[in-house]
Amino acid sequence: MQIKIFEFNMVFVNTYLLYDETKEAVIIDCGAFTEKECNRLKEYITSGKLKIKHVLNTHLHFDHVLGNRFIYLNYGLKPQYSEQEDRMPNLKIQAASFGLRIDYEPVRAENFINGDDYIHFGNTTLKALPTPGHSPGSLSFYCEKDHCVFTGDALFRHDIGRTDLWEGDKTTLIHAIRNHLLTLPENTVIFPGHGPTSTVMEEKQHNIYLRI
Repeated sequence: MQIKIFEFNMVFVNTYLLYDETKEAVIIDCGAFTEKECNRLKEYITSGKLKIKHVLNTHLHFDHVLGNRFIYLNYGLKPQYSEQEDRMPNLKIQAASFGLRIDYEPVRAENFINGDDYIHFGNTTLKALPTPGHSPGSLSFYCEKDHCVFTGDALFRHDIGRTDLWEGDKTTLIHAIRNHLLTLPENTVIFPGHGPTSTVMEEKQHNIYLRI
């Protein structure tokens, strides 16, 4: 599996484009906001002759979903995420609370994903892991074959997601990380929603929030 990382919008979200030798692809947390960002993503997809099969959201905080409308208008795909995420305010309300104006309605889910569901594209499979706490229904996406996990804002390098936003809960988040992420093989690479990568082993050793 190939992993292309884009850093998009004013909050510097990591948007991940995953694809394999079949050219089938998945986008995780499309944060493309400006016309330039959207064009950069489209050009990469076109030049690589990629076929987008799924648009996944780890959670629905506004910075992680800004590109969903672009994807829908250009590729006809609606996002997939946990139904629990619909308990939060929508894109317009969230953006307004951060001083950002959004003039369009958010794209609703194609279908919902539950923890332990599998997402298939090409010869690759992702497993959805429930990692709530930063948001009510946050998911991480694990690829066992390629030893990596995409954690959204649940787990960062030496840090965890903030829990002071809508329905955040620190106890829930730490419990989810310990039970669904730190139990993965220690060589698993962590691709977070912001910032640099890490590994499960590194977080066990150096993340002060996760010391037992």
